[in-house]
Amino acid sequence: MARSVLANHASAPQTDVQVLEGHTRRDVAADTRDYAFVVNVSNRSNSERRLPDTTLRVTYRTRANFLGAVDLAASEPIVVPAGTAAKVTLRFSTGNVIPRHCRIDAYTLLFTDESGARMTVDASLPSVLQADTDGTAPATWGWD
Repeated sequence: MARSVLANHASAPQTDVQVLEGHTRRDVAADTRDYAFVVNVSNRSNSERRLPDTTLRVTYRTRANFLGAVDLAASEPIVVPAGTAAKVTLRFSTGNVIPRHCRIDAYTLLFTDESGARMTVDASLPSVLQADTDGTAPATWGWD
């Protein structure tokens, strides 16, 4: 049976994540990409919150208009004391995974807490999308 909860009876989330800024470094010759996202994590609960698993999902489209995605893991866990907020820089790297000459569609940060609960946050900042490119595509992009 599906369970429904009325909006006015749903509790506010105890943890809130906001993406403040993002940066990317691209080396086309070596086919490597480095990403850094600065996030603010607010903990409104009465206990410490741990987010041991943070993943950046990069969604892209190939020239043939196929949709793909790659998940990149962060190396550092996030720990936020009770009733506070923390500003954290998350770093991700990849090499020879995302196809060349593709168009990046979106960045999504996926967080998993110590109890297994998942939270997703859109990190598709225009400055990061513009920097993570091989250049402008031809007018016939996606037609082949």
